[in-house]
Amino acid sequence: DKKLEACGAKRVGEMGIGDACDEDGWETGYTAWLPETLSALGVAAEEESSSPPEPPFRVREVCPDGHPGLHSVPSQLCPPGAALARIVENRRLPPSDYERDIRHFVIDNTEVDLPFNLGDAVGLYPQNLPEDVEEALAWFNLQGDKPLSLTCMDETASA
Repeated sequence: DKKLEACGAKRVGEMGIGDACDEDGWETGYTAWLPETLSALGVAAEEESSSPPEPPFRVREVCPDGHPGLHSVPSQLCPPGAALARIVENRRLPPSDYERDIRHFVIDNTEVDLPFNLGDAVGLYPQNLPEDVEEALAWFNLQGDKPLSLTCMDETASA
């Protein structure tokens, strides 16, 4: 603080301290620190709203008949360079009252070639539960077997 002060810096707030061992995790200190710091920096408080924000993208269903490059949605998606393998065990390791969900997975590689060496990492691409998918499709008023076109509406988005 003294070195920064000697250079002309002015303290605008107290240092925020988050403690991962706190009962509520590091968020407890952060949640108290953030509004005070934003106020000291002159950042306007976010307005409370009971409705969700406008989406940063537009979603349209696309008819594949008029677009020969579009195909119907496959029954199983697999990212490029990945291989589909069956998970035969998915077990939670810590007690159910522990905050973090740490899991032990056993992958069946009898039907797929999974070259795996000591130190390699495995990425898991989970599937959504069918009932959750149906609920989301109904909420968005979409059909699950129709291709979609997404257009980013936020020019500041990085993806």
